[in-house]
Amino acid sequence: MGAWEEQAKRTNQQGKLWSEAQEFSFIEALQSATNEEEVKAAYIREFSLPVKTQERHDLVVNKVLFEFKYSVKLGDIEVAAKVIAQAIYYINRLFKKGRINEAEYLVIADKDEARFFKVAEFQLFYESCEYQWDNFRPSSPDPKLIEAVKNSKILESNRIYKLTSQDELHLFSSRLYKVLSPSNFIPKSTEKSRKADNFSKSKFMIVGFIFIVMLSLGIVLGSQHYFTHLNKSIPTHKD
Repeated sequence: MGAWEEQAKRTNQQGKLWSEAQEFSFIEALQSATNEEEVKAAYIREFSLPVKTQERHDLVVNKVLFEFKYSVKLGDIEVAAKVIAQAIYYINRLFKKGRINEAEYLVIADKDEARFFKVAEFQLFYESCEYQWDNFRPSSPDPKLIEAVKNSKILESNRIYKLTSQDELHLFSSRLYKVLSPSNFIPKSTEKSRKADNFSKSKFMIVGFIFIVMLSLGIVLGSQHYFTHLNKSIPTHKD
């Protein structure tokens, strides 16, 4: 394979990788997810979230606590109450460590839906001594806590975002971006525009490089042709 063919192959590969990066669809990634980790990965990619899970909860980013599930029907009040109770266990740990200010918002989400809460709404729960914080694991919260969350009015007035809808996704994303630090998080539209500009510059550089390669090959081939012709034109002297 010649230099030109190799360069053309590399250019095609770079273009393919760029296209794959630009064609990422959050909705499609969620719908194709097969487990909780893939749901989490889709959120991390869509919202450019840093991965920090040292505290044994899913993710805390700029005062937003995320609790991810695979597919649990968050519109069901009993299911939502259990997921929230699990998150409250993590919030209680922060409270006991004097770090409650690290989590101001709670987002619970699965592959189809998401719900958004203010942590302060659960203050009566995470500060209470009525629940068994040490005898139950977060994955299996105290049934008494689950029941208390279910019977509260918090879930009744809370919106459920259907992420399979573009309009609902836009509303949810806009709300999430508002609470995430604008200095650290760039909206997707801005990020894609910036990437498009960078790609345009990259294409210009690639075209320039290809031109230089072709020019160099032309010079080499021209030189070879010239010397071949010159050798043929020089008479051979016999002794």
